[in-house]
Amino acid sequence: MLNKLLKKDLSKNSRLLLILFVALISVSLITRSCKALGENLVFFKILSIFFDSVFYTLAVNTILHPFLRNFLNFSRSLYGDESYLTHTLPVTKNQLVNSKFITALIEVCAGFVCLVVSILIMYYTPTFFDKIGLLLSTMIVGKVSVVLVLALFVTLVIVEFLMFLSIIFFSIVIAYRNKEKRILKTFLITAIMSFVSITVLSVFMLAVLAICGVKLTSSTLVLPRKAFFCVMLTGITVYSAISVAFYFLTKKALNKGVNID
Repeated sequence: MLNKLLKKDLSKNSRLLLILFVALISVSLITRSCKALGENLVFFKILSIFFDSVFYTLAVNTILHPFLRNFLNFSRSLYGDESYLTHTLPVTKNQLVNSKFITALIEVCAGFVCLVVSILIMYYTPTFFDKIGLLLSTMIVGKVSVVLVLALFVTLVIVEFLMFLSIIFFSIVIAYRNKEKRILKTFLITAIMSFVSITVLSVFMLAVLAICGVKLTSSTLVLPRKAFFCVMLTGITVYSAISVAFYFLTKKALNKGVNID
């Protein structure tokens, strides 16, 4: 039954997200072509400026749209107009939560993959990674793999998005137990839980930096290679742990009952 739920949840957003992803890739190809032609023709140079702005708009939407759509779908399907149908399905509350979380994971990851591909289309040259490596050398002491650093950074951002989404899911379930001020309660619980989560992450980060011998009082904070990777892995681990914690808390809270009045 979980497969059917996943298919249903993914189909809600698939058409719109597919259009967005295809549009982003297409615009990146067009912009790259216009920039190449613009070296000799002013008309294409002007076009490239226009498509640049379109690209950045689509890029932001590619990241934010899966996040917002999953937040809205969670609220609507469990407590909105679709809730009566959702809660009469022959499925458990755990299966409902599993479907929402897996859908969010798939769609957020797909958005980031599409963004990375479009950025490579737009900006890749034989010296692309060398330039990024030069930039990283101003922040990290020691030789590092540019691809590995970028992979860790993208992973960190993805798990951060998923953490905030898991907090929002939990906040909705708690806030919608009562009729009064549901939206305000959702916002307040999300804000409090997010603040606590960021505080926990900051404590872990400071502890890791201290263990690695990094002087935080330095005016120019350049991290040794070991410290940098420790910080990145700590961030990914803490964000993932918080996401998993709120995943189980959401299940537990939802199983206590649902008020859809």
